[in-house]
Parts: sequence; C-alpha cells; structure tokens
Amino acid sequence: MSNLERRYRLLLRVLPRWYRQDREEEMVGIFLAERDDDLDLEHSWPGWGETGAILGLSVRTHLAAGAALTSVPAKVVWRGEVVRALGMIGLLLGVFYATAAIVNLAVGVAGPFPVWRLLELGPLVALPALLAGRRTPAKVAAAAPAVLSVVSLGQPEYAVTWSVFQLPSLVTFACLCLGFHREAPTPPARRLLWWGGGAALLGVLGGFAAGVGLLSVGLITVVVRVFAFVRGDFVLGRALSLFALLQLVPLVFLVVAGSEVFVPAAGLALLLVLVAVAPVRRQRVRV
Repeated sequence: MSNLERRYRLLLRVLPRWYRQDREEEMVGIFLAERDDDLDLEHSWPGWGETGAILGLSVRTHLAAGAALTSVPAKVVWRGEVVRALGMIGLLLGVFYATAAIVNLAVGVAGPFPVWRLLELGPLVALPALLAGRRTPAKVAAAAPAVLSVVSLGQPEYAVTWSVFQLPSLVTFACLCLGFHREAPTPPARRLLWWGGGAALLGVLGGFAAGVGLLSVGLITVVVRVFAFVRGDFVLGRALSLFALLQLVPLVFLVVAGSEVFVPAAGLALLLVLVAVAPVRRQRVRV
C-alpha cells in the first residue's frame, strides 16, 4: 500500500462504517486512478477539493436523509431527524428573542436600540427562508445572532458569562447548519408556521417582562416535552431532552452565582433534569 492510498483511507475514516463497507474500495480506486507515478504515490496528499467533498459527504451520511442513500441504519435516520429538530428548536428560540427585542424597543423597556442589534432579528428572516427551501439564505440570516455571540467573546470581561448564556443558541445553530444539508428534506411549512407564530406570540409576551427570557424558555421546554411524550413524538422528545441539557448550563451558572432568581432557577433546573432523563416513546422508522 502506497503512502497516498494510506492517506486516502485515513481521510475516508470520517465516513460512517456502514457507508465505508459498501463504498471504500470503489472510492479509493477512483482517487488513485491514473496516478501511477512513484513520487506521486509516496509524497502526495489528498487535494483540498477532495477533502472538502469527503467532509461534506461525511455530514450527509452521519445525518442521513434523502433517497440517494440506501441501506441506512435506523439509528442514523433517527440521529439526522433529531439534529434537524434541535436546529429548528434553536431557530424558533431565535424568533422568540427577536420578537421580544422588537417589543422591548417599542415599549422602551430596554432603552436605546443600537443599530448592531438589528442582527438579532435574523431568525425572523431565516425561518420563512428555510420553510421555502432557501437553505443558504436561511443559514446566513440565522448566523446573524451567532456573529454577535462570537464577537462578544472578544471582550474578556464578558467572555465567560456571555459564552455560558449563548451556548444553547450556538449549539442549535450548528445543528441547523449541519442537519439541513443539501439532501435533507425541507421542513413542513404548515406545521412549523404554527410553531413560529407561537414562538413570536410568546416573544411578544416576554418582551413586556424583560429579564425572564431564560426562565420562560425553560418552562416552555418542559411543557412541550410533556406534549411530545403524550403524542409519542420520539424526534421532538429527544431533541427537547438535548435542548434541556443545554439550558442547564446557564441555569446552573445562575444558581452558583447566587443571583436574585436563585429559587426559580434552581426549581427550573430540577425540572429540566427530569425532562432530560425522562423516557421518550420511540416509533418505528421505515428506511
């Protein structure tokens, strides 16, 4: 085995085992076709284009969706659906905060509204774009609040606190980008427009009570998790369990810091722990 072949096989290890078992030899043969120079085989590396293509394929196969993939294990199908659901939850969370920011501005709760805060309104553009199948514009718009979060980390005095409170948004944004790859299905518009409208309505209510957004989101998570269990919705239930774990990080920070919301934060943290470990009803998947 030449060094180049070894390097290609090492690169292919980012693909899931079930996919490599069927395609690895074929792919290596294609990569090495017409490369018979001894120096090339010993000293060359996979090209940037090939590496990018394999990494993209890795995302699509680990979060499988679409008719192009056959013989996909059921657990891979579930994983892809849960990641996409978690990404949608994060987008709805962004709609909630964006609507609350607009209400804060309208009623003067939050004081002056700097121009840079317009980036917080990105989810209001991202949701309809995603439901219309415009994935790249949706991801760009959803990235706007994430940019604010990353930029804020450059301020040392706020880096730790801000990163703790932005963790749920950043992780769900990553799920949105990874889950909705080019072969993933477009979310059902009618159902998610209802969810988006509910998130906006709750954002309006939250806008009149500044400072309780985190607690409100936690309570909503608990209620919807119970709803998912009653309906037997495994994907939504599992995604909400993971989202509950993400929310525990800022809540535990509030509890440890001994803030003025210590008692409600501690109680909500306990509820979220129960939500995270509660069983979910698993339905059968047709592959």
